[in-house]
Amino acid sequence: MEEVNMREKTRFRLKLAIGVIVILAATGSYGVIQHHRMMTSSRPITTRQIKKRVNYVSHTPSGRKVGQLALIKNPRAPKMKYAKSVVAMDAKTGQILYQRNPNQPRKVASVAKLMTLYLVEQKANHVHGWDQPVKAAQNKQLRKMSYNKKIGGFKFKKSHRYTVRQLFQAAMIQSSNNSAIALGEWVAGNNRTFVKMMNAQAKAWHIKAHFISASGLENDDLKPYGLKVAGNSQAGNMVSAKALAIIAQHLLIQHPGVIKTSRVVSKKVDGQTLYNVNELLPGKAFAKKNLPVDGLKTGFTPDAGFCFVGTEQPKHKDRVITVVLHDVKDMTDTRSLMYFVNANPRA
Repeated sequence: MEEVNMREKTRFRLKLAIGVIVILAATGSYGVIQHHRMMTSSRPITTRQIKKRVNYVSHTPSGRKVGQLALIKNPRAPKMKYAKSVVAMDAKTGQILYQRNPNQPRKVASVAKLMTLYLVEQKANHVHGWDQPVKAAQNKQLRKMSYNKKIGGFKFKKSHRYTVRQLFQAAMIQSSNNSAIALGEWVAGNNRTFVKMMNAQAKAWHIKAHFISASGLENDDLKPYGLKVAGNSQAGNMVSAKALAIIAQHLLIQHPGVIKTSRVVSKKVDGQTLYNVNELLPGKAFAKKNLPVDGLKTGFTPDAGFCFVGTEQPKHKDRVITVVLHDVKDMTDTRSLMYFVNANPRA
């Protein structure tokens, strides 16, 4: 009699286990749980793992994709009605949390500077070069550009030398185009070679990006200063939203100190005050106390529209990277996207 009862209990437990598995498979939870275990390992992610995880999509036993598309299909997902391309990424794992038109290359204005700043970080840290002087002001065309209120951003005084650190701050905080180009020339020796380096790095990362400018300016603004490298008079950098998220991820993982600069609201450098136009930073127009934004890069040209690569780290969660391209309303979609990602559990 006891043996019969044991068999009945065993059958019941087996049926219960099968029922749980079926429910998990139907809801996609099984794949989410497995993905969560993989991504929340106590061992830190290495940069070699980024490439493997950046396109990670788990599957349920029935074969249905979960994880990457879970938030996108959420009925409460924001409509993102203003921007043309959108991506949200977990900065640690590379998991795509939300996307729309992620792989369509677009003009991206000054957010292209993220590739420039990454390559500057690579050299400056390797050669201990942050305090090295850069002969930026000796370039007559860059000096002339620096005094153009529309596209300059940091005035180069004749016969004056600026350090790599000062130009990096000018390029990041105030998005100075002449400073970004000067930094590229410092890295590679000249502007044309640096643009080739940008494209080589994009190719190494297998991302959809084609660069013709270290600053993000388009050729109609570069040509008068002799800085046109390739393409017709209307050409500009063409980069996808997902590519920008990957560039930002490499920058943040390999050079996390960049946040110390990107979160600065204003700073005086060599007698000039730099102003950050990231309106989500504390004290700015779109800032919210429960949205801890501390970077990363803004951009705008008439052709590219408002572009923004943002980053924030919610309490007890991984850092988030958001990319919003060709937006017609500055920061609105970015803020909606960050709120949505923060409010929902990640796979």
